[in-house]
Amino acid sequence: MNKIHICHGCGRTVDSSFLYCPWCGFSRLNNRETDSLDEVFRQLETVQQKNCESRLEKMYSQLEELEKELDILVLSTEMHK
Repeated sequence: MNKIHICHGCGRTVDSSFLYCPWCGFSRLNNRETDSLDEVFRQLETVQQKNCESRLEKMYSQLEELEKELDILVLSTEMHK
C-alpha cells in the first residue's frame, strides 16, 4: 500500500511519491515517512475548517454588499414615487 500525505495547500490526499500536489500545485508536501490515520484526518479537518471559514467570510462580505445595494435600490424607488 502506498503511503499518503495531506497537501497543506488544499487538504487533499496525495501519494507520498509526488513532489507537488496534482490538485493545486503546492510544493511542500508533508515529508514524514508515515502518518497515522488519526493525524491524516486531523490535518484534513483543519484544512477543511480553514477553507470553510474563508468561504463564510467571503459570503458574509458579499451579503453585506448586496444589502447595501438593496438599500440603495429601495431608497431610489421610494424617491421616484
